[in-house]
Amino acid sequence: MNPNTNQRKKIIYALAIVILFGGMFRYSAWLTKLKRDKDLGEAAIGQVDAGSFMMKLFLLGGFRGIVADILWLRAEENKRDHDWDRLKTNVELITKLQPHFLSIWTFQGWNLAYNVSVEWDAPEDKYEWIKQGIKFVQEGVEKNRHSPDLVWDSAWFYYHKLGFADEAIILRRLFRDDEEYGFKTYLDPETSQPVVGDDNFKLGYGWFSRAVGMVDRGENRLLSGTSDEIQYVDATPQKKGRPDDIAFRSMPAHGQTRYAAAVEKMSVYGVPARFGEFAKNEWAGALREWVKLGSHPYMSHNEIPRNGKLERDEIRIDDSTDPERYNKLNDNQKYWTARWADQMNYRYWKDRCRAEMTDQGVKARSLFYDGTVAYKTGDFVTAAAKFKEGLQVWKHLLDEFPAYRDDELNKKDTGLIASRYLRVLKQLGDNSAQDFPFKDLAALVQNDKTPDPFDVLEMLGVVNDPTAQSAPAARPSTAPAQPAAKK
Repeated sequence: MNPNTNQRKKIIYALAIVILFGGMFRYSAWLTKLKRDKDLGEAAIGQVDAGSFMMKLFLLGGFRGIVADILWLRAEENKRDHDWDRLKTNVELITKLQPHFLSIWTFQGWNLAYNVSVEWDAPEDKYEWIKQGIKFVQEGVEKNRHSPDLVWDSAWFYYHKLGFADEAIILRRLFRDDEEYGFKTYLDPETSQPVVGDDNFKLGYGWFSRAVGMVDRGENRLLSGTSDEIQYVDATPQKKGRPDDIAFRSMPAHGQTRYAAAVEKMSVYGVPARFGEFAKNEWAGALREWVKLGSHPYMSHNEIPRNGKLERDEIRIDDSTDPERYNKLNDNQKYWTARWADQMNYRYWKDRCRAEMTDQGVKARSLFYDGTVAYKTGDFVTAAAKFKEGLQVWKHLLDEFPAYRDDELNKKDTGLIASRYLRVLKQLGDNSAQDFPFKDLAALVQNDKTPDPFDVLEMLGVVNDPTAQSAPAARPSTAPAQPAAKK
């Protein structure tokens, strides 16, 4: 072969390589600029994981998705077989391969917090697995900082799994005593500053507020696989991350309300109730959250023909609590305002906060609490006096808040207190007090002997000294133990 021909081919190949790499360099520069402008880069989406990056390099192209699918199937088998160690290992590998696949964070978080935790008997071990579930989801938050879905998941675990579990009174104490302050930190909705909280409901309120705030700022880009693939335990109706979902937006108000109610009873093992200005301020905070929810504009689901075109009406459900404002609405607005207010039981929650935050509301709750403590310790004379005074204060208060007074939830709550007063009178052999406020409600709940699972006084009676905030409680272990062998 002619040496000159070989030389020309080499030159042509070299030029082709230079042109190809030159084009790739310009394309790479353009793509980098586009990712930066659209805020789509790995560092922009969330925290970069070096291990994940190296694994992606190793599994180039479509193989990465295939491997993730195989690991997903194995994780499902591990879940079915209760092989929690291998489940955790396989899911962690998936998060390395696909850190922005939101379902895997939700999937594993729910597995740890709900499915795995129930396999343990001791509250300390349950708490540790719930904590692992929360921390796992929060790792997903760090890697997907534009997604409100995982922020909402963190909030729900704090709020629901720690606050509504069968062992809630113990789990809440374990959370209170937990010294890992990063785990107990939320961003204040008003100042965006980190706050360390000692109550899981307060953490739920803070994280729910963060999720709603992200949606209001338009942070709803990462929507890949967050619900369809997951089989939930205690599934919730909220459509996470959707700005028009009222149930989603109501959760900060529910979190704060639950906290305000919890501080006025012994909802944490060994920690007495709190009243006075502290309780009033927390109820005032709950009222602000409900008004915020009710003042948010929603668009009606239907369209009304007006001036030759179809239009949707703007709805604010707080208008349902003001007859003057409500009567100024058109018929379509009235329909949706009333419908959504009923759906959320909005009038009840708002009126409840307005009543509970008053001096009379806090006083009545304090008298009911003192009466219950006396009743549980056999001091029936003191219990009778406290209940009698408390029911009188409560009657005068509820007459000013009919929406709260007439709601079935309040009727049951008030009826249980009145029935307790009746039992105290029978213990004293006192037949003189035949008539007292809410005696008719006591008859409605006379067959309801179910204790309040979120009240230590109801579940355990007076434990040690109810005024001692440092009452002994089991502390969480630093690492989860092994489950007992099943019989």
